Parts: sequence; C-alpha cells; structure tokens
Amino acid sequence: INNLGLLLQNQGDLDGAGALYREALDASRETLGDRHPDTLNSINNLGQLLKDKGDLDGAEARLREAVAAGRETLGDQHPSTLFYITNFGTLLKDKG
Repeated sequence: INNLGLLLQNQGDLDGAGALYREALDASRETLGDRHPDTLNSINNLGQLLKDKGDLDGAEARLREAVAAGRETLGDQHPSTLFYITNFGTLLKDKG
C-alpha cells in the first residue's frame, strides 16, 4: 500500500496518496505495532506527504514521531533513523 501511495504521490495525486498512506499506517500499527520498521516508514511517508501538501505542522508531528521511534527502536546510527532525521531537519529548515 505504501508503494502505491508513493506512486500516486510521484504522479501528483496527493489526496489519493494520503488515503493510501493512512491506510498503510493504520494497518501497520494494528498488525505490527507502533515501533515496527514498516510502521516507522509509513509514519515518515505520511509526514513527507503532509509537507508536500503544505501542512507543515502535521508533517512536523509525524516526522518528529518517526525520529523518536527510530532512535528508540533502531538506534541513532541506523540508516532509516538517519533518513528520518534528515527529513525532519529539512522540514524545520523549510519552516524557518
């Protein structure tokens, strides 16, 4: 579902992508838990989409969650955690 969301996002269908990202996140939380790597990727993807849609506050909440959970679950030096940190830092830079 995440991959379909990414495809729609890349094609410019942000609303369609958002629906798929939310579905993927809900399913991941329910079946895998809040700290599973797939769930963290879903949180990050939704955060990036919210940023693309201009919802910087919503994006900040999601990306902050991805960073905190990534650090807790995967560690500070894990490539996924570093990716989440980069996305979060870029968002903060964009917010000014």
